[in-house]
Amino acid sequence: MLERIEIDPRTWAGGTEARRLEWDAAIREMLLPGETVIRDDARVLEVTVGEQGTRLEARDGAGAPVAAVEIPHDALAELVTEYVDIVRQIAKADAHGGIARLEALDMAKKATHDRAGRVLVRLCRPLKIDHATARRLFTLLLGLKVDTTRLVGVHGHRRVR
Repeated sequence: MLERIEIDPRTWAGGTEARRLEWDAAIREMLLPGETVIRDDARVLEVTVGEQGTRLEARDGAGAPVAAVEIPHDALAELVTEYVDIVRQIAKADAHGGIARLEALDMAKKATHDRAGRVLVRLCRPLKIDHATARRLFTLLLGLKVDTTRLVGVHGHRRVR
């Protein structure tokens, strides 16, 4: 069972207090009991953001590596751009009303999040994560890539009537 998720010290130190709070919230959500499906022997997941991509390394209770994956930035770039664009459209739609438009945008946001989850399931095969875990991982990776503290509507989804 996963006990900790650690972001590399350089990335952590480079984040504002608000961003670190967002990262911490995403990590806490992933660590809720029963929420994250990952290799049985993984206790710690180290997340290292580099110039070319993000490295995820799972370690056992003794600190020994059990699996690692490299996620090239370009593997998620289009989905990150699409997701952020939808969130920005939601913020504009909120200002101008129109429940049907908001619901359509929210469904598009969910669909993009789902596609990102499917990509991460494939890329993270050595970690043995499921789709729900991959969706939560996308939330964390998105927050590491984009300053989500500046995006209205990035968190959660609206209830469809």
